[in-house]
Amino acid sequence: MKHIVLLLVIIYLQSQVIFSQHISKNNYTGDWETPASWNPTWPLPQTTIFGPDITINGYITVNGSLSFTGTSDLTINDTLVIRGNLSLDDNCDLTINNNGILIIRGTLTMHNHSEIIANGYIIITGNIDKHGPNFEGSLTSDDDPVKVFVGGTISPANLTNNEPAYPALDCTSPPTDPYPHTNCSYGDMTDIITDPIYPFFQSTCTTATLTSSDADNSFCAGTSVTFMAGGGTNYNFRINGTSVQNGGSATYTTMTLTNGKIVDVIVTSTGGCLITSSGITNTVFALPVATTSNNGPICVGNALSLTGGPAGMMTYSWTGPNGFTSILQNPSVSANAIFAIAGVYTLIITNASGCTSTANTTVTVNEKPVAIAGPDQELTYVFETEMNAELSSPETGEWSLISGSGHISDVHSPITRVTELSTGENIFLWKVRNGNCEASAEVKITIYDLFVPSVITPDGDGKNDYFKISEKIGQVELIIFDRWGNKEYTNGNYLNDWDGRNNKGAELPNDTYFYVLKFENSKIIKGSVLIKR
Repeated sequence: MKHIVLLLVIIYLQSQVIFSQHISKNNYTGDWETPASWNPTWPLPQTTIFGPDITINGYITVNGSLSFTGTSDLTINDTLVIRGNLSLDDNCDLTINNNGILIIRGTLTMHNHSEIIANGYIIITGNIDKHGPNFEGSLTSDDDPVKVFVGGTISPANLTNNEPAYPALDCTSPPTDPYPHTNCSYGDMTDIITDPIYPFFQSTCTTATLTSSDADNSFCAGTSVTFMAGGGTNYNFRINGTSVQNGGSATYTTMTLTNGKIVDVIVTSTGGCLITSSGITNTVFALPVATTSNNGPICVGNALSLTGGPAGMMTYSWTGPNGFTSILQNPSVSANAIFAIAGVYTLIITNASGCTSTANTTVTVNEKPVAIAGPDQELTYVFETEMNAELSSPETGEWSLISGSGHISDVHSPITRVTELSTGENIFLWKVRNGNCEASAEVKITIYDLFVPSVITPDGDGKNDYFKISEKIGQVELIIFDRWGNKEYTNGNYLNDWDGRNNKGAELPNDTYFYVLKFENSKIIKGSVLIKR
């Protein structure tokens, strides 16, 4: 009993080896179109057979359909793979001898008296279509279980209902061991997965193809790449073994592939084929990172230069306003800027891998301002005044003190009050800016000290007859007192015309008198004056 079991194991293992590494009996493998390894040997093989009987002695593949008419028979001693349909006309018989294999990737059509003896494997990925009465023709096998697998339907359906001439298809009372999925004498594309022939059956599937829209599979990061598969009806694209698209489409497009990633596709085709394509290892070059800047904002008449990066094995292409172009990394645009060169400058850099990156920089060109600080001023014993500069939109301005003293009420206003001036020269700077363009001008305010005479000689000789104080002092009030504090003379708007008389017009005697000067800026000066005629 042990020897019988051992023999069965050896036979099974041998079958596995044969099917997983199929070798033709006469060591011939080729296409049907090559006239070799079957009988008769035709100069020009046909796919519609009328007359001769055909015997297959090698591993033959038909890239299309076959049909037998008249009384032509087909005998398979080795292997025949039909990538299409097989049609057997009335009285055309099919015999698969022991160790023979017939794979039909399509439909088997039997007419009337066609007889099939399946002592080897017959695998039909499509349907079995029987024409004529069920009692005509047959499909038999001497194997248990039979080596018949059908992926589609069998018609008429009652052909599997214990028809005596079709025991290999019986589903009602299978005369041989039934297959677990169909529960019939024949199996289907699920049952074949556990059969020893399955690896060889898969090897006969149409080769899966995979190409990409980039011929050499090397491209820049972020590039849209489309992978195109063929050889089946449903496609599961994978990146490094992880599914990324399993919708059945024959194309997969991505913009996120990174360097070294392997793209392959699992192709499912009719007839239980599940094929994994050869993987495409993709080379993805990193993009350069372009940087740009300029020395602006600049003023009209100044030089404009651009700066690009990074440095290295790059090519540079600048474009900009006013027809500007350059292939320098850091070009000079103009030594004498005009408004026409303002705007957006674009840099495209290309690295050694041919990958590009783009960056922009915006150049602003401003008009140079003209600073007008207003006229110089001369004041006598007046310690405040108003600045009268000019300012245009969109300029900004600012006052500052260069020398002397003074408090500016609003340093940013062109017209503003300045107080706390000192005698002598007080110089102020008015600086105007337009962007980073600026200009400045000075204004000088000179304050003269007050002159008040200590003696007047009102004798009518035209010399020193009046109490004359400095001019340009604005409105001033003069009050004269005698030595006893009696008010002798007042004038609220004194015009340097007091000649030593009192308010009644009488001449005051020679003596020392005391004065009070009240200025419109609220300053008060007191002193004495001698009348000497």
